[in-house]
Amino acid sequence: MKSVKYIVFAGLLVLALLLSACAPAAPAPAAEEPAAEEPAAEEPAAEEPAAEEPVAEEPVAEEPAADDAGSLAVVLTGPWDDNSWNEAGYNATMALGDSGVKVTFSENVGDGDAQRVIREYAEEGYDMIVAHSFGYQDAVFEIAPEYPDTNFAWGGGIGRTDTNIADYDQPFYEAAYPIGIIAGYMSETGVLGAIYGFDIPVCHAIGEAFLAGAQTVNPDATLIATAAGDWVDVAKSKEAALAQADAGVDFWIECGEGPALGAIAAAEEAGGYVTGYVGDMTENGPDVVLVNLMWNLEPMFADMLAQTLDGSFDNPFYRYGIADGAMFYTYNDGLKDAIPAEAVEAADAAFKAVEAGDLVIEFVPE
Repeated sequence: MKSVKYIVFAGLLVLALLLSACAPAAPAPAAEEPAAEEPAAEEPAAEEPAAEEPVAEEPVAEEPAADDAGSLAVVLTGPWDDNSWNEAGYNATMALGDSGVKVTFSENVGDGDAQRVIREYAEEGYDMIVAHSFGYQDAVFEIAPEYPDTNFAWGGGIGRTDTNIADYDQPFYEAAYPIGIIAGYMSETGVLGAIYGFDIPVCHAIGEAFLAGAQTVNPDATLIATAAGDWVDVAKSKEAALAQADAGVDFWIECGEGPALGAIAAAEEAGGYVTGYVGDMTENGPDVVLVNLMWNLEPMFADMLAQTLDGSFDNPFYRYGIADGAMFYTYNDGLKDAIPAEAVEAADAAFKAVEAGDLVIEFVPE
């Protein structure tokens, strides 16, 4: 029995050895792969460029000159190309842009929308924001305290300022005086008209100086002044000017874009001559616009921005008149021959006297 068991055991042992020899070899486990064959771990550090690229140093050297020259945003009540108040602001803005200043503007902004527009420019980081209207006063004084690092200006002409708010005068009355001399020669009735958006000091002074100039020619000259109650409503101003025409007015001066356009329309209908308001409005009424009261805002806008950048801006009240090259007048070449030569000579002589400081025109605000 023992021999049988031994034989069986031996047979099983031989069979196991035969099966083992015939089985395929097991694959080597992944852990046995050499580390050198794992490329991700062996990539050289030089191929991770962030630390060695000079990109971070480039923007400083490549900043445009406009950033060094500052930035200016201007808000306008009407279209930029109105030949009047808004175009005067636009022209000054574009002149600064040509000199390297970053500039932008918004047109046709009503008083009720001014706060939104001004705030957007403040949020965008403009250095100087000019709200180019008397009607923007409330918006400016509401917003400015919230942005102490931004400077603002509004066209009030009454001297209301704050640390970061400028007001700017509009001494149109200086140029209105020699224009009044021309009106004194040209008016057949001796009755002159003044149409204002509102009877604010700047506007009132225009009418008074206009009359004073006319009275150097015709001591009996009189003035009818009307406030239309709106800076841009042409229909209201035309209605007011036509009522003045019924009272004998045949030569107008205005304060406001709407009043100017309204007076032009009235003169075309009723007859007479009109003064273009702070811009060349000849094309708006080539048969009635005899002379244009002009306003150059570039020196003032440049000063505002310069004082903003050098830190000297502090409650400024800007005043640029005839002596500063900001106020002057031009003639409608198509109608100039209708003006007597002595009228042109007298008006130009008065202008030069104001420019030289030899003649001071009285400012009559009310």
